[in-house]
Amino acid sequence: MRYLTIIFSFLAVFAMQGLAEAANPCNPCAANHNPCSMKKMANPCNPCSMKKMANPCNPCSMKKMANPCNPCSMKKMANPCNPCSMNPCSANANTPIRPHAFNSFQEAVDLGKKMWRDDEGMGTAGVACLSCHDGYESLNLEKRQNFPHYVKMVGDVVTLDQMINYCLLNPMKGKQLDKNSKELTAMAAYYRAFRMKYLHEHKK
Repeated sequence: MRYLTIIFSFLAVFAMQGLAEAANPCNPCAANHNPCSMKKMANPCNPCSMKKMANPCNPCSMKKMANPCNPCSMKKMANPCNPCSMNPCSANANTPIRPHAFNSFQEAVDLGKKMWRDDEGMGTAGVACLSCHDGYESLNLEKRQNFPHYVKMVGDVVTLDQMINYCLLNPMKGKQLDKNSKELTAMAAYYRAFRMKYLHEHKK
């Protein structure tokens, strides 16, 4: 009888300990922390949690890109102590692609507008860009295509800059613009402004 009493006492202690473990959130066997738990999806600290995407400390978090301490963060390049930083020493070490050209997008658009209407300085054929592209339809904007895409006239997939240079070289009998020139930037800016206006007027 004495031995049975001792055995039952031990069993009671273990039972109480088991209840305490289940209620202890730090216990890996607790209902809320067990990776096999049905409730794991409600636990934001669980890497398999449905809420993990809202947890910026989780390496799989959607917000990780906004976390400068995350090695995959988009902002890591602004950290001069990061060995992967584009510019670990100084912001003045960048090599410019050309002399400064514009102070605003609108400034580039204004120059591009003049160039698109120029029927003398852009080539020897006596035509301007707007001689062929005088409306939305002639630019196929209704197709809502972003560059690069396939252009039947060219017979190839081209970027916007390449399409501009193709027209300058062929229909307009002019010269191609340098890829880093302010003139090519201006013409591309005007096209973008023209397309944005079309999309605004025709949005559904």
